[in-house]
Amino acid sequence: MRLAEELGARQVLDIGCGTGAFALLPAERGIEVVGVDPATASVDVAHGKPGSERVRWVHGDAGALPPLQVDLVTTTANVAQAIVDPQVWRMTLRAAYEALRPGGSLCSRRGIRPAARLGGVEA
Repeated sequence: MRLAEELGARQVLDIGCGTGAFALLPAERGIEVVGVDPATASVDVAHGKPGSERVRWVHGDAGALPPLQVDLVTTTANVAQAIVDPQVWRMTLRAAYEALRPGGSLCSRRGIRPAARLGGVEA
């Protein structure tokens, strides 16, 4: 959250938002947030949380996103480690890149993947 504030982010994409633990934080501060996750149960839990109406929830992987222009893309917890298929990882990175405005930032709080597992895509 501190990074979003330091960057002056007004729009955030949270890839692998899960139950919305992170996505709800910037939304509470008036930042536009889109959260995407392939787990139906997680997105359902996120929908039920107080303040969830402030977030645009998308069920699916990053390839399911509508066209976006965001200042910051986040992946938190173990998102980077959970995507084990190299093609899906490349698609996720491509979707993150395409969603970012020029000068935008990608932040992965944990789970940095070793370069050998990036499947030829540098993060």
